[in-house]
Amino acid sequence: MLRALLLSAVFLAADAGAPPPSPIPACVRVETQSRWVPYGYNHIVILENGCSKPAACTVSTDVNPDKQKVEVASGTSVEVNTFMASASATFTAAVACNLH
Repeated sequence: MLRALLLSAVFLAADAGAPPPSPIPACVRVETQSRWVPYGYNHIVILENGCSKPAACTVSTDVNPDKQKVEVASGTSVEVNTFMASASATFTAAVACNLH
């Protein structure tokens, strides 16, 4: 019994150093753009699904932390406007997608 507990502890310790899986499948491409409009910049996140299955994604940014849910059909792309007329052109997107 003690040996089984020790082996479990060794396996758990080995897994603790493994990097976490990517929140985005390799076949989903993410791009960000700042587009000038009168009075500021629109923050756009572009999701392109090159997968054989649809993707359910959540999109937020450091400027707008509210998560938006987006469905992206296989072989299509979707533009998500996360903020309109921002004073700053810079932002960082946080995207997570699951295939279904």
